[in-house]
Amino acid sequence: MKPYVSITLATALEVASSPLSLLVMLAAMALEVFAPVFHYHQFGDPTRMARDAALSALLTCGAVFAVFGAIRAVRREIETGTQEMALAHAVARGGFFLAKAAGVAVAFAVFAAAVSGTAVTMFTGAAIGGAIAEETAQLARVYGPCVAVGVAAIVLPLALAAALNRFFRFRFVLTAFFIAAGVSVAGGAVSAALSSGDCLRLVPAAVLVACPALVLLSAAVAFAVRFRANAAAALSGVVLAAMLPAMDVYYRAESLSRGGSIPFADVALAVAAALPAVAGFLIFGIHFSLNRE
Repeated sequence: MKPYVSITLATALEVASSPLSLLVMLAAMALEVFAPVFHYHQFGDPTRMARDAALSALLTCGAVFAVFGAIRAVRREIETGTQEMALAHAVARGGFFLAKAAGVAVAFAVFAAAVSGTAVTMFTGAAIGGAIAEETAQLARVYGPCVAVGVAAIVLPLALAAALNRFFRFRFVLTAFFIAAGVSVAGGAVSAALSSGDCLRLVPAAVLVACPALVLLSAAVAFAVRFRANAAAALSGVVLAAMLPAMDVYYRAESLSRGGSIPFADVALAVAAALPAVAGFLIFGIHFSLNRE
């Protein structure tokens, strides 16, 4: 198992070190932070904008992150000949493919954790701001300290990564990626404690939204084995279009309105429905790997 674990970790680091990965993650976090700040007053539900911005960012940016991260990780190995070098060291083609897919999934998990951490922070800030507005009869605003934490999760990693790159030769993009994830998750944990766990209602919704991204990830990895980057991306877009009629099963933002929640039984059923698609694309990927010339 050691070679496959090494391939998985190397793939995760490769995806995380891509400038596009960092850009997509920071863009998702910026959407979560600034959308409720600028449009907060237009909705009656204090947490609606923060909730919708968070789930939309995880859905759209997560799909982009999964598809392009998967394609880059697989196609680069094939086009540079690294795959053949790895296969020459007693690594099975199917195992190599699954290790690559697992590595992309690990990088996506870090991305999802970072986006979810900022989501919890802003959801908490919206709830606190709404409570303050009710008590003071003033215009509702997102709680300032939560906004500061959200902005810090975007700006601070870039500054720290630049300093570490300048003085210690750390890789800028990779360092910024993991610092941003760490700051965001830490801020979300503190915010969850402040809100007495109310924001944890976002967790089932986030899990549901991540399911389509994982289907796209497995599809993109499989297509990248057989097709070049542009064709693999186009085919992944076809898969996304095919999933749109069922997207209301996974995007359940309205279920959280007015203190509502999503039953974990619904989450389990939705995840179970997505697993066959993930497994099917992985099987196709293994088939393409075994029959690749």
